[in-house]
Amino acid sequence: MVNAKPQLLHKAIALSGGMALPTELPAGSFPTLRPESFALAQSGKLLSALLIADGKATDDASAKAYLATQSNAEIAAYLRAKTPAEIFKQLLTKLLPVGLGSTFHIPDGTVVASSAIAAINGGQYLNVPVLAGNTRDEAKLFASLLALSPALGGKPGLIVNDATRFDMMVKFNPNAAPTLTDADLIEASYLPVATPSTGYNARLALLGHIFFDSNRDAILNALKSKQSNVWYYQFSWDQEPAPWNDVYGAAHAFDMPFVFGNFGPSLFSNAVNSEANKRGRLALSAAMMNSIAAFARNGDPNNAALGMRWPVWPQTLNFDATADDKKISVK
Repeated sequence: MVNAKPQLLHKAIALSGGMALPTELPAGSFPTLRPESFALAQSGKLLSALLIADGKATDDASAKAYLATQSNAEIAAYLRAKTPAEIFKQLLTKLLPVGLGSTFHIPDGTVVASSAIAAINGGQYLNVPVLAGNTRDEAKLFASLLALSPALGGKPGLIVNDATRFDMMVKFNPNAAPTLTDADLIEASYLPVATPSTGYNARLALLGHIFFDSNRDAILNALKSKQSNVWYYQFSWDQEPAPWNDVYGAAHAFDMPFVFGNFGPSLFSNAVNSEANKRGRLALSAAMMNSIAAFARNGDPNNAALGMRWPVWPQTLNFDATADDKKISVK
């Protein structure tokens, strides 16, 4: 008798997800997966940079020669002795300028498939119901990335550093008259935010499209070619008190409090949650929680709280709300 392994995963929920290699995406996209060779080049450059900083090597060639004299255990001990500050210094100053600063899953072909899309296309994956979702303004949490390319604007989206912005949010009173404006936070060349093509909204929508949307489409279309039970939502809620409604809108991970029904104290809570948006926020959260619960129980997110039928991908269920009530629609 053959002992079959139990299937531990019966459904999958992928939020703000997507996984594709550069070769599997339209030109100009930002991939969320790099080949194994990228990880090898990245780790080699990091080791080299650390050795040079420590005076154990003078360049990449001498670092490689030095490493040839070390055992795997010695190299591991050397890396583990480094502080996060030492590693991040080399990451930011030596790796980032040569395109090796980003981190990805390592598609080694064993733990992570060399190509998730190729595995799906070949039927080498666990076929289970999938519920996926993105926020409409994913890229607004990564406004600094506008500086990566002239096509994106060439300057960071915000004029305050993270520490200053976080302090602003912690001290912000969401129920008082606004004391901040868009100009206090957003780079002037991206204002007004709604300016077509060059405004903050348009620039970050382009970044979101080439980053999140392209990777999402690649993986969900592959899944859809093999199975019908794939559902997708977009979270569009942007009822934060000004100016955070412009700064963040429906930014990356802003759907998480709604999914879990947890609007308690957090770094972002003062900038997001107000008495003015409470009724609509809680009504939308209830509908989202009911949908997640229905999917967990039945492998299908449809439930009475939606007030409509949630169709399968490539159609989209849009989760939004007014100040007073949920606003759910199909695109």
